[in-house]
Amino acid sequence: MFKNILLLIFSVSLFACTSAQIQHAVNSDNWQAVGQYDGENGLHEKSLSELQKLSVEFARGAVDYAAYQAGYEQALQLYCQPKNAFIYGVKRQSYPYACDRYPHGWAFYQDWLSGRHSRAGSIF
Repeated sequence: MFKNILLLIFSVSLFACTSAQIQHAVNSDNWQAVGQYDGENGLHEKSLSELQKLSVEFARGAVDYAAYQAGYEQALQLYCQPKNAFIYGVKRQSYPYACDRYPHGWAFYQDWLSGRHSRAGSIF
């Protein structure tokens, strides 16, 4: 029970930091940083309309979608390295479907699945 409460508190605090980090990037018109954040965390690539909603939420103007895409792609390439897949699985992270876009996507999924089913997950 205590472990679940700590996990909930950690998740809420992480969400608060995430919101502040994204808000700061949007307020600074740093759309590349928004893309980089999404890529570094294996999140799906946001559409232009999703970014426009985000911009409106933080009272900003135009979205630089090309900068967002550049930051996203650069960070996602590092995130989706095959050597990371097993670790993501062991840590019980949800599968990053964004990695399927790469030629090694199937192998990445298999390595993630192997990590997910390994006994190594009990150490985390």
